Amino acid sequence: MYKSLASLLASVFLLTGVASAGPTWRPAIPIQRLFIEHFIPGLAPEVDLRPRIRQRRLSIRNQGNRGTCTVFATTFLIEYQKAGMWPVRGGPNLSEEYLNWAGNQATGEDTDGGFFTKFISGYSEWGIANARQMPYQATYNPAHPATPSAAVIAAARAMFPVKYPFTIVKVWDNSHGMTAAELQHTLAILRSGRPVATGIWWLSNFATVTVKGVPLLRDYPRSANTGPNPPMFDGHSIDLVGFRESTAFPGGGYFIFRNSFGTGFGNRGYGFVSFQYIRTYANDAIAIAPQPWHVITPRCIGSKCV
Repeated sequence: MYKSLASLLASVFLLTGVASAGPTWRPAIPIQRLFIEHFIPGLAPEVDLRPRIRQRRLSIRNQGNRGTCTVFATTFLIEYQKAGMWPVRGGPNLSEEYLNWAGNQATGEDTDGGFFTKFISGYSEWGIANARQMPYQATYNPAHPATPSAAVIAAARAMFPVKYPFTIVKVWDNSHGMTAAELQHTLAILRSGRPVATGIWWLSNFATVTVKGVPLLRDYPRSANTGPNPPMFDGHSIDLVGFRESTAFPGGGYFIFRNSFGTGFGNRGYGFVSFQYIRTYANDAIAIAPQPWHVITPRCIGSKCV
């Protein structure tokens, strides 16, 4: 999950009121590696949103060699919610390129990727377009960023007359993972049928460890992340779309996650991560708030709506 220093400072201040500086981040490079789960009877997921995601026709996408995993994770939350409210089965695949632009408009940046708060702000002000209206680009040029037309902006805003509000499950802090309460909050959200996006530390050398038929992301204790070649780094953003609670797994269970590395990753784009990993390495987490929502009618002057 690539985060510029400016985006970091703005987001930490927004959520905590305290300006903070942090270490240097680097984006995760897409990995093409297949691994399939073989659930043991009694250890299959309690919640698995993958069938519903397929029913809503929300395809797995690939961020490529850009630091836009947080854009992809946030876009999925919005399109999943939108598709569930669509009058017919399925819904629009939405534009990560548009949301990246909207986030930059909201924060005054010219960067690729950023924090969840950046894209929540961008969506809240500018909406989000259909993927066909503003396709994802292989590269990003900050001097000449992809920019939507006035017609696309109008269509994006019209598609979301009511902007979905977000719940902050965990405020960004990369010095520790989710608390027990934050993990339970995440499970409750998934039980309600809503996915959760989270930014995590990622593996320098990707590997899985199979536990009871489930290929989990390998993790290391935080004490191992020292020296010039630590086994993990910050990091990457994913969407949690299912789970199983069981003491058979590290930390008491596992999550199913949706990645943005294309269908060549994991089981058709999905992977598995233990509760222990999330308790240790989840930096932040968000979800779309449950209905009913408090509707605020925007006040518009020209093309500017507040």
